[in-house]
Amino acid sequence: MILKNKTLQTLAGANLFATLGISLFNIILLTYAKNFPHPHWFVSVVSIATILPNVFGSYTGRLADRTPQKQRWLITTKLVQAALYLCLAQIIDQQTVVVFYVVVGINVISDVLGNYGGNLLNVIIQKRVDSTQRQQVLGFNQSVGTLMEPLGQAIGVGLLAQTHNYALAGVFNALAFLLSALCLFVGRTTIQTSVTVNPKIDERRVWQTLRSVIEQTMGLSAFSFLGILMLLNISSMGFDGILNLVFLDQANQLPVPYAVAILLTNVTFVVGNVLGAMTKHTWFDHLNMVQLLTLSIVTTILDFSLLLVAPRLSLILGCVLITAFTDGKLNPVAFSLLMDGVDTSLTGTLLGTVSAIVTLATPVGSTGLMLLYNLSGANVAFSCAIAIAAGTLVWTRFAYHYTSTH
Repeated sequence: MILKNKTLQTLAGANLFATLGISLFNIILLTYAKNFPHPHWFVSVVSIATILPNVFGSYTGRLADRTPQKQRWLITTKLVQAALYLCLAQIIDQQTVVVFYVVVGINVISDVLGNYGGNLLNVIIQKRVDSTQRQQVLGFNQSVGTLMEPLGQAIGVGLLAQTHNYALAGVFNALAFLLSALCLFVGRTTIQTSVTVNPKIDERRVWQTLRSVIEQTMGLSAFSFLGILMLLNISSMGFDGILNLVFLDQANQLPVPYAVAILLTNVTFVVGNVLGAMTKHTWFDHLNMVQLLTLSIVTTILDFSLLLVAPRLSLILGCVLITAFTDGKLNPVAFSLLMDGVDTSLTGTLLGTVSAIVTLATPVGSTGLMLLYNLSGANVAFSCAIAIAAGTLVWTRFAYHYTSTH
């Protein structure tokens, strides 16, 4: 029944091609950075740049709410992203430091536009999908994007191995966004919405609504819920960047080449994430939001503990699988609960604000962890991440106990 939903078909098709291009270019960019002198710095810049656009979530969400013709602008964002990568393809083969930063800047702008499109998409899902199907639709759409990541990365690795042409990767990415726009254009009637547009949004109303929705649906105060997610993101979202550096240092000991190790890690994440998002009636599905949060924190501690004690590829892949499965359960549930309590005229603003607050500390945390790794060594960085996650776990348990008894 869910798969026959025309809105889901249009959005999933568009998401399929967009993610294909994004994932292809992310691994291309890492390989591009690795070829510069002092690759640790350039790889770190790329890792930070991939999460930086999330900081603008509140602004892009507000812009999405104030956009009158959401389906038209959703299509337009894909066309603009395609144009950006066509421009990028013209300069990327000039491997200078200035060109590197321009390429990273174009990638950041494209990701900000993608976040704006994602907020438009959330409003469309809330308006056109019944609340009883919303969690499954969000999970399915997330899974489609996640499934395409390893395919895009595999194409990227193969493309570089055969051609050594970074410009061709830029053209391929532009083509992927054009196909995404085509899917949206063909199915434009299935994503058309008539949502009330607020020309001016009252800040007090936003925060009052946000606090009320979080406290009613999450079992925690808004301050604790957002703070816990911020701290969790410092360590968990920094894991990818740290792993890129770990594989770089262990390149001679790895059983596979550097790019393949990254690809295997991301494939494992995809499998776990899709299984988490798509399976039903598992033990995890009986957990409430606080219990899912707790489990996510524990798996993050496990990830960094493994890097500290036994950083073997097979064990890393096992931990990534467990972490991804938990994330696959957590994200659709959280977004679905928030959507249920939010008026459609504020969906983009509220979800964008949550995203911005939650990821506000992520660049700082990731930068800090990678700086620690580069300046003080791997063990110091891993121990710091474990300490942050452990403190987050203690906060979660105390906050839940306080909320339950008051």
